[in-house]
Amino acid sequence: MRKMSFSLSPEVVKAAKKGLGYELYRALIFEYGKRGEKAFFYLKEKRVKKYRDFFVVIGTNEYVVDGNFCTCMDFQFNLRAKRACSHIIAVKLARIMKLYEYYDCYYVDFLRDEKSGKRS
Repeated sequence: MRKMSFSLSPEVVKAAKKGLGYELYRALIFEYGKRGEKAFFYLKEKRVKKYRDFFVVIGTNEYVVDGNFCTCMDFQFNLRAKRACSHIIAVKLARIMKLYEYYDCYYVDFLRDEKSGKRS
């Protein structure tokens, strides 16, 4: 099975290097439509989190993004892992722009602690 690889368009990367402004928003809408608009929202609202093991994007639920894979239904069923969902786009941009909150723990530990009520 061939591993899928998603790259941001050069126009989006160029706009991202200029910051979280209208130029990036416009490039995302042009290139990715509604998914690009959602990715911009996730960045603007600081909904991208980085743990030691994964990135997590807070949308309707918490979606784990690992490289070119996302746990969201859009990626799994609508896109059938052939194109990037809004969460993957947001993570790729967050890495370029350093726009994520870092947690020095593993996401699986965070979930376990949250479930047991140990979360600080």
